[in-house]
Amino acid sequence: MKKLIILSCTMIALSSFMATTGWAGPHFVKGPTASLDTNTGEYCVSFKESGLGSGPVTYTITAAGTGTTFTYQCFTKSNNTPQGSPNSVSGSGDSTSTTITPHNGTVSATICLIPQQDGASCQGGGLVLRLIGADYDNVTFSDGLGNIVPIPDACFGPDCP
Repeated sequence: MKKLIILSCTMIALSSFMATTGWAGPHFVKGPTASLDTNTGEYCVSFKESGLGSGPVTYTITAAGTGTTFTYQCFTKSNNTPQGSPNSVSGSGDSTSTTITPHNGTVSATICLIPQQDGASCQGGGLVLRLIGADYDNVTFSDGLGNIVPIPDACFGPDCP
């Protein structure tokens, strides 16, 4: 009987301790994990966050590096490349934000950076501009609630290290 009482007291103490050490605020349950689509150049972050309450949350993914570039090439209708070098669009980065209202205190979503085409163009009729490379540098993901997560850089195409 004494062992049963000691065991019961121990279980009560452990369960009360566990209740106080649970997640007390916003936290990522899954992810964030990143993926790069080499066909479209989109760099996406998928995640599940809980402990949010019911108010809207603004999520932001940013590639802030000056090395963030997008490389485009002109192609003919028969998919050949005319003479000349590819068009490379460099910038101070790329960023996108979206606001999501949690359901039961949880948000599950995917947010994507889309390559910028500013300044890239083809001269001559019948040429089509296509993305052939993307390099995302210094990527971060934020929930606007103080959680900022570094995301691995990603690259595909001819200019990747």
